[in-house]
Amino acid sequence: MKSKKRLTLGTLAAATLLAPAVLYPQFASGSPAESDRAAAYRENTFERPAAGNPYPLGEWAEDGWTAPWSLGMEERTLVDGSTPAHSGAKSLRVLYPEGRIGPEESGAQAPFELDKAREYHVSMWIRFDENFSWGTTQYAGKVGIGLAGGKSCSGGQTCDGTNGFSSRFIWRRAGGEAALYYYHMDKKDKYGDYVSLEKNGSVINWPKGEWVNVVQRVKVNTVTGGQANRDGEIEVFYNGESAAKVTGLRFVTNDDQVDKAYFDSFAGGATEDFAPEHDSYIWYDDIKVSTDPADICELDGCRSRTR
Repeated sequence: MKSKKRLTLGTLAAATLLAPAVLYPQFASGSPAESDRAAAYRENTFERPAAGNPYPLGEWAEDGWTAPWSLGMEERTLVDGSTPAHSGAKSLRVLYPEGRIGPEESGAQAPFELDKAREYHVSMWIRFDENFSWGTTQYAGKVGIGLAGGKSCSGGQTCDGTNGFSSRFIWRRAGGEAALYYYHMDKKDKYGDYVSLEKNGSVINWPKGEWVNVVQRVKVNTVTGGQANRDGEIEVFYNGESAAKVTGLRFVTNDDQVDKAYFDSFAGGATEDFAPEHDSYIWYDDIKVSTDPADICELDGCRSRTR
């Protein structure tokens, strides 16, 4: 697939923010890792914990995922054994309450720590409920787990090359258009740029009531003499096929690399116009993060499995 033209939030401006007006906690980068080390790999199938209970940070840690803070994990997550999972018997259900926006009152958020590396892949299976509400009169929200580094530039911040970057999935518009939402040094809009996911030239809408897979690849730019080179990349695969690619990106001027798998999923938007009209749910399953694409079998339809 040819690289797609980078889009921005542009005329949507503050009235249709895809990030909350409040800045949420920032977090320091991880320790450096050798460039030739073995691939960093992590997965979560949600099979270990008992069904019917929340899945707070302590439970995440039992499964090998650690984060310095979280929002909503105790109040709005559930290890679900009653709804058919993508695989196994359980998946993670996240609640988006009626009339609520932002990660303090909707969905869940946590910056899970990764070994520092220039390039990572993150894969997840997603299922929106059959009656998911995209919003009231405005429509936007964040979906699942993305990638970030350094101080994770987001929330309307200016990305100056020393305060990190972030790249996350969103829905937008009344039909639940699927898109990637990212912060980099040359973003056109204060509240980040986005690129829509496409298949055969048509924009993809997140489907309701079925499992779909998305894989995101982020490659951080190189730095020469303290200057960022325009060789950063983001690519998204939807059900195994390339659906968006952005090249020529500048993320950093320092030694920051990808060091977080950023779970960031909530309704909004900066105003209650973005709030769901009724309680809505998204299920997540079979999350994988790795520096080695061979670990992400979804990239080839799982015809070959390395783990």
